[in-house]
Amino acid sequence: MLAVVCRVEAHVVPNMVVEADFAADGAYTLRVNMDPRTFLAVDPTTLPPVPGSWYQEQSPEQIAATHEKARDYLSKALGMVFGGQKAPFPACEFQAIDGEDNTPLNPETQEVHLLATLRGQAPAGGGGFQIEFGREANTTLIFLPGTAGKAERRAQVLFPGETSRLFQPQFPSEKPVASSEAPSPVPAAAPGRWWFFVFLGVVSVLLFQGWRLLRKYRHHHRWHGKPRSDDDVNN
Repeated sequence: MLAVVCRVEAHVVPNMVVEADFAADGAYTLRVNMDPRTFLAVDPTTLPPVPGSWYQEQSPEQIAATHEKARDYLSKALGMVFGGQKAPFPACEFQAIDGEDNTPLNPETQEVHLLATLRGQAPAGGGGFQIEFGREANTTLIFLPGTAGKAERRAQVLFPGETSRLFQPQFPSEKPVASSEAPSPVPAAAPGRWWFFVFLGVVSVLLFQGWRLLRKYRHHHRWHGKPRSDDDVNN
């Protein structure tokens, strides 16, 4: 699992990272690395990173309530689409992890994340897979689809309200799609390439902040009317 963490004084929330893996029998697994601030506040940037103690000090009942809030947020933020048809939101399990290195939560964890694991079965007939990122989402999403444990070379960055490109799982036994140009080999993800995802995360967060500022600018001009005329100024 890869995570993108950006630390600045303005409490920038890291991207939600979604890895999708498909098996030859149509079973799929989605692993979602999410920051708790996304479901603890409407605007996650108003909160500092959540310490590990916040989770560790919760009772079993409180942990269950936390997981339910996380699931409710995900069910609104993520949509699974197969062949153009939206599928029911699958059951999911949660695990608290260290936001720095994605290892299980430990007493030294300074920032806690939740790793949500969603499992389901793709409907018969294929048609490809897409992620819908809901307008209710309050961060950006990095989507990493893959087949049998091998992720695509290019990650996709989504903003709220956007839908990912179509992903069609290809297995060794299947005939590849005809192409006039031989496809480039897809290298396996190497630990040394983590910096690429950090860079991608920084860029996408900056774009997201610009998108939010543009929305506020348009909203301001929509409700405050057009500029005054020269006559109004002279009067």
